[in-house]
Amino acid sequence: MILLLAWTIAYGVVLTLVDERPGPVSVVVGWAVVPLLWVALSQLRWAVGRVSVTDPATRLLSAAVAALPTGRRGWGRAMLAELASLEGRAARWRFALSCVRATLSLPPAGGWPVPTAVVALAVAAVAAVGRAAMPGLTVFAMTFTGLVGALAATAVARSHRPRLAVPAVVVTLGVAAAIAATVYFLRHEPATHLAAPAAVALAVALAGCLFVALAGPRSSHLGAGAGVVFAAWFLLSNRSGEPPAVLVPLLGAVLVLVPMAAFFVPAFVAGRSGRSFRPGLRAAMWTVAVAMPLTYAVWLPEALRRHAIDGRTLDGELLAPASANLADALAFCLAIFPIFGLALGLAGAALGARNAPAVRR
Repeated sequence: MILLLAWTIAYGVVLTLVDERPGPVSVVVGWAVVPLLWVALSQLRWAVGRVSVTDPATRLLSAAVAALPTGRRGWGRAMLAELASLEGRAARWRFALSCVRATLSLPPAGGWPVPTAVVALAVAAVAAVGRAAMPGLTVFAMTFTGLVGALAATAVARSHRPRLAVPAVVVTLGVAAAIAATVYFLRHEPATHLAAPAAVALAVALAGCLFVALAGPRSSHLGAGAGVVFAAWFLLSNRSGEPPAVLVPLLGAVLVLVPMAAFFVPAFVAGRSGRSFRPGLRAAMWTVAVAMPLTYAVWLPEALRRHAIDGRTLDGELLAPASANLADALAFCLAIFPIFGLALGLAGAALGARNAPAVRR
């Protein structure tokens, strides 16, 4: 951590000495590439060593049992107990795979026809409306609706009631804002085309955020709040003008430390308070699930505003058509930021769990 702090200070000093302050995206990426890999690998090596030794067959069957409806969990626990009594890798794998096949063949509590019909009708309706209102979003609309419909159908089949905690509401609003920002961008740049692979990637990413919010791990208010802080930092860093010279060092420190703290601190605190790696991982997942759609929703309208001023991309480094900002938003908000954020969160969770005080008996 001393090396990480030294690198952060040195990087902040460099930022204060450059003639033209780079955009926030360049700041984060330039700082994060080297130290993130080192910190994440060093902390993950410790976390992996703390994970209890469980053979892959048991992990596979445990995951399948966790997905069963509540009324069928007893059967799943019995199968796990039966698996524990078997010896030999081949026999254990055969038994685990047969149980997984059985869980996949079980019909939902109300049968498959109703959930399947609801999903199919929703996809068809959205495709028809989307083709008429926004042809460029038809692939996204169909994919996103199908994924969300499948998520809802699975929840109904498992008799699972989605949680409506504040973090889940924040994620849902962020996803809605991301979709609205995409529509807004394409309406203002009608020549921009959202290619099918990009549309599918966007739909999968946003549906994944909803999965974390409604059917994923238990909510983390600290992680969700940190995601909002990251999105707010991204907005303010793009809106802030050139500060007075006396404030330049402070600005350089804020540009570097805030995004780092937004992902690292919640995972560290959760891992330390929970005395385990899993609470920290859960907080990191919630931070990413909130930050991803909110940052994307901020990026697109801010990119249009910046392009109208000087014809540059949002980071201010390229003279390019406004349509280039859509590809940048997809790459950074759906891939680079989440990867760096999870790496920082994993490092924080591992470090927090390692430094957690021992429980006195």
